Amino acid sequence: MRFSIVALFAFLFGSCQPSTDGMSVVPSDEFAQFITKAGVQLLDVRTPSEFEEGHIEGAIMIDYRTDPDGFLQKAEAQLQKDRPVALYCRGGRRSHSAAEILFKAGFKQLVELEGGILAWQEAGKPLK
Repeated sequence: MRFSIVALFAFLFGSCQPSTDGMSVVPSDEFAQFITKAGVQLLDVRTPSEFEEGHIEGAIMIDYRTDPDGFLQKAEAQLQKDRPVALYCRGGRRSHSAAEILFKAGFKQLVELEGGILAWQEAGKPLK
């Protein structure tokens, strides 16, 4: 029984920790702390209209949905590969796809917002 409880906690909370391969998905509170660190690049991968409806302060927008093929080229022009990138979308799917592309292209540390901007709002976090 004790092993089962330990295994359950490891499963539930293990995904919230930075991964060893440079990619991780974290909840809103941890994401909010992470984006305050020096050198973190904050990336919103939603569409321009979604971005205008409200975004996390300090985010740059590179639309993944409209032009997934041109996404990497734009990201490489605007972001530094050796600095951490914190990224989000509406619900988490686009940011995950975008993170995989960035990781394969050599970006070193990628942190995704679990549940996207919807989870951010549910947690009562501010938007600009």
